[in-house]
Amino acid sequence: MAQTFLSLSNSVLARMNEVQLTSADFASARGIQIQAKNAINEAIRYINQREFSYPFNHATNTETLVPGTVKYTVPTSTKHVDYNTARIVKNATLGTSGVNLSTLSYNEYIANNVEQEDDIETTTTSTTHTDSVTTITVTSTSGFSATGTIHIGSEKITYTAIGSSTTFTGCTRGANSTTAATIASGVQVAQFDNGGVPSHIVRTLDNNYILYPFPNKEYSLKFDYFTFPADLSAHGDTTTIPDRFAPTAIDGATAYVYQYRGEIEQYQLNFARFEQGIKNMQTLLVNKYEYVRSTVILKPTSMAGYFSTETTT
Repeated sequence: MAQTFLSLSNSVLARMNEVQLTSADFASARGIQIQAKNAINEAIRYINQREFSYPFNHATNTETLVPGTVKYTVPTSTKHVDYNTARIVKNATLGTSGVNLSTLSYNEYIANNVEQEDDIETTTTSTTHTDSVTTITVTSTSGFSATGTIHIGSEKITYTAIGSSTTFTGCTRGANSTTAATIASGVQVAQFDNGGVPSHIVRTLDNNYILYPFPNKEYSLKFDYFTFPADLSAHGDTTTIPDRFAPTAIDGATAYVYQYRGEIEQYQLNFARFEQGIKNMQTLLVNKYEYVRSTVILKPTSMAGYFSTETTT
């Protein structure tokens, strides 16, 4: 059973020979007690910053692609994406047998493939539409052809005219063997001639990703990634770190509290144990496996504020 924020904090307080917390007074901790709580989170952050492919922080992302959309964002709190695992999921309805995507550098994409972005016009719906309306209202029709086909989700809609700067008129819903559906407000509307099943994935300079070619249907994309776990907050919150390595986090937190108290010798002793514990974790959990470290999204850490004596209410 994973240790809770309460049990981890009390382990630090026990080592310091201080009064321990209960679930009832955990939120109102003060003084050395709040230092222990903050130090636990700092130790866990440090452990996760030192290594970006711990298996206990592994996750798989599934993204439903939007036709005509080139760029996508990684999940919140992503630390490292293994783009070599990116794949389009097999889907007989969409006519794809499944594709393992190749990686493409951003510079290669800009040099050879960025023109695909010129083939796309996009806008968004400005109101909700039922599956039978024949006028689609959007924020702007600028750049769209006078007649043609627009893509909204998995539905294709043909139109015969642009009625104003914000409407497509004479619409045929569920065109080209797609299914008419209710359309929410704020949904992307796209027009393009090309696109297809993505074959390449590109890491962008802001640590998100581009697909080439851009999707022409709502394909499902999956890839493996590693997360920055959120800080512990409530007394019952549990860490992703396995129980057998909880003493390592406690060593680190104890070191930080000793540092706050100015007890340098005890700080150094506990921090040395902390560092050795992290090395053991890396040896046992990471080094014996082959993880492809294709990207790292660094998250800044700071010691500032972790030893504040401010009371939590």
